[in-house]
Amino acid sequence: MILSMTGFGSGRAEVPNLTISVDAKTVNHRHLDLHIRLPAEFQSLEPVVRKTVSGKLRRGRVDIFVKIELTTEGVKIEADPALIESYIELVRELQHRFPITGDLTLEAISKLPGAITVSSNNLASEEQLSVSQNLEKASLAAIEQVLEMRKKEGKALVKDLEQRIETIRGHLETIRQGATVLLQHYRELLTSRVAELAPNLNVDSNRLEIEALIHAEKSDIAEEITRLASHLDHFSEITSRKAEAGKRLDFLLQEMNREATTILSKTSGLNQSGISIGEAAIEIKVEIDKLREQVQNIE
Repeated sequence: MILSMTGFGSGRAEVPNLTISVDAKTVNHRHLDLHIRLPAEFQSLEPVVRKTVSGKLRRGRVDIFVKIELTTEGVKIEADPALIESYIELVRELQHRFPITGDLTLEAISKLPGAITVSSNNLASEEQLSVSQNLEKASLAAIEQVLEMRKKEGKALVKDLEQRIETIRGHLETIRQGATVLLQHYRELLTSRVAELAPNLNVDSNRLEIEALIHAEKSDIAEEITRLASHLDHFSEITSRKAEAGKRLDFLLQEMNREATTILSKTSGLNQSGISIGEAAIEIKVEIDKLREQVQNIE
């Protein structure tokens, strides 16, 4: 199933004396890029969240915000007098050097990094296990919501991709039909040019035929048409069956763009049928660019 890399989810776990809430937000990224924000006193539990997320998601930038409310005698709040004194001295120095007014209140001190810390080192083993288990539970709930949103977004993406692939197929059919008359086009072009430059010159029709064949061979785009059609079929197959399809589709679009560029290059400068081929090739390249924008958001 195709998954988008855009999603949001939240999870919550509650037991007596413990409430854990987890918010998860994901956007597109080439790899799985985890950013986990835990309360300072519970940083040691980051592997629990990381393992839960990496077990469900494969690509994307993932921001995880965790809030833990724990009521227990095992939690200690401590102040760092030396650090607070240093802050106070710095404030006095700044007030002396600059026109700064105001007092350093207890509320302001509580927000200073490192001035006041909460320690959970004395948590009982049962409490530690409870926090860990419920953190995993809340994280899993948040990621499950993310996955549901990714699935929904993925379905919308697939629908858009399929429509654009069908548009490309239509342009490719225009190119295929135009390619069938290239030999006749070169034959008429050479005859016209000879008549224009040397109206009294008697040119062997076989020679004109050979020259027309040579030019038509140089502009032959049958292989490019076949490869591009094959790429379109492969693209449709991946979107309908493959998981983690983003990188595969991106590579395939590069190959499709290469074929369209070659077709455009081989048929440049042609008139009539060449014009229809060139316009169709340009439209294909435009659709490929739009597809690549969409594919960047597929896991």
